[in-house]
Amino acid sequence: MHQSIAHGIAKVYPESHHVICIYHLEQNLKRRKVKSEVIKLFQSAARVYRRKEFDLYMSDIVKVDKKTFDYLMKEPPERWARSCSPRRRYDMLTTNIVESMNSVLLEARELPILRMMDFIQVKLQRWFYERRNEAEGTFYDVSCWSFSTLKVFPVDLWRSRVEEEGITFLVDLNKRICDCFQFQFDELSCIHAIAAIEKRNIKKSNFCSDWYLKESWLKIYERQIHPVGHTDSWIVPESVKSQIIKPPDFKVPPGRRQKKRHIPATESSKITFKYGRCRRIGHNRTSCIYSPAVHPFSRKHRE
Repeated sequence: MHQSIAHGIAKVYPESHHVICIYHLEQNLKRRKVKSEVIKLFQSAARVYRRKEFDLYMSDIVKVDKKTFDYLMKEPPERWARSCSPRRRYDMLTTNIVESMNSVLLEARELPILRMMDFIQVKLQRWFYERRNEAEGTFYDVSCWSFSTLKVFPVDLWRSRVEEEGITFLVDLNKRICDCFQFQFDELSCIHAIAAIEKRNIKKSNFCSDWYLKESWLKIYERQIHPVGHTDSWIVPESVKSQIIKPPDFKVPPGRRQKKRHIPATESSKITFKYGRCRRIGHNRTSCIYSPAVHPFSRKHRE
């Protein structure tokens, strides 16, 4: 992580907790040639809800690769492990939302600044309209619910003992907590809480955060984004017209401007090869063993 980003976040958002995207941390492990077994252990350790499970996965990493364990612990687990985070991360463990927005604006960034702003305005206007209609057409209090078939043994009015694959979880609906910690971390009923709620025939939406309700969904998109119209119809104050805005100091680097990021060798390539003669995917002419016309350097010719 760049130190300038950390200093900027601490200055602009002093009360926020700066965390690390586990996807980028995983890419760092791949660049260090870490075994796939260790990477899977890291993914599990970062995503689990219980601190006990986190410690078990980290102990397995120590046994397999002590150097990787030391590398991971250079950054406090509070910044990348969900079970150790002092704040609720819900299911936001990566920066996929930001990357998706960057992908939407990929072509618009080549436009002049005013045209780019028009593109963003039209895109948000359409998104708000579609999502507002989708929310209004929803007939459930919460967007979606799963159904549970676990065994439930009530303890009292609010507490229940739920069994899943031989493991017992204690659910307290009054305090909205469960031994799996997902109930209190995500503020949304886990499968154990859903089983306890269904046992009592209670409304499920009463046991989740207000942010998951349909009313909150509608409130997000209740405002409309209106077009700004043509520049001739703008009413600009004289105080704004009198300001002289100079372009920023920018030194153009030599060479062609890079539009797409460099894909590191650790990422899997999305390019698929297809040989025209055999019409099979995954190889080319030199490695084809199905085509009747054998290339002199192909694997079939060498055999």
